[in-house]
Amino acid sequence: DDDTLVFESRFESGNLRRAIQIYPDEYDLILRPDINTRGHTQWYYFGVSNMRKGRRYKFNVINMMKPDSVYNQGLKPLLYSNKETRRRQHAAAEAGDG
Repeated sequence: DDDTLVFESRFESGNLRRAIQIYPDEYDLILRPDINTRGHTQWYYFGVSNMRKGRRYKFNVINMMKPDSVYNQGLKPLLYSNKETRRRQHAAAEAGDG
């Protein structure tokens, strides 16, 4: 049973250039630079599949080096889960809220 994560960014605004597995649950990510910059990357947009429930994964974005990045000021990454959204919508519908 292959538990390697599958990364995808071949969609509008997707900017993941490469994902490299360095440990079973850890990946180095290289992003495409933002347009009209000197090679800086301020954002990221990509999908990940084949994740396993109960496992912790670590993603190292290794080329986000903009000196005044909002991440240096404490901004945290955003994670969106289709599965979690469907679960919440189902629970709301059962409760009569949706």
